[in-house]
Amino acid sequence: MGRFYIWFVIIVAGLAGAIRILLPRRFAELQAERLRHRTVSRERLKSLLFAVVGLVFGAIYFAPWGHQSWVAIGVVFSFLSAAECFFQAQFRSLDALIFQSRLLGILYLGLAAASYILLARA
Repeated sequence: MGRFYIWFVIIVAGLAGAIRILLPRRFAELQAERLRHRTVSRERLKSLLFAVVGLVFGAIYFAPWGHQSWVAIGVVFSFLSAAECFFQAQFRSLDALIFQSRLLGILYLGLAAASYILLARA
């Protein structure tokens, strides 16, 4: 189960990071258009949902059988997604979204690389 989740994170985070790094302005423009039609409260609710998932993974990590790398990766991935939703709802200007796109691209690629390293070590 854990290996499949780690591969899922490698693929999803790698693709998310690559598109944000390669095309930050275009991705920010698409996000701005998407956010124009959504309310701030809906985006904050989505970030809260991702944070709750991160807390669940965190609780699993401290269970007797939970000290596995895929659980820690799940915590980081969930909180990174929660931060993305929260900050996009807070700062909706195009310049802020471009900055967020670049920053999150770096973080997502870092998560994908770290996940691959953990998978290779396991």
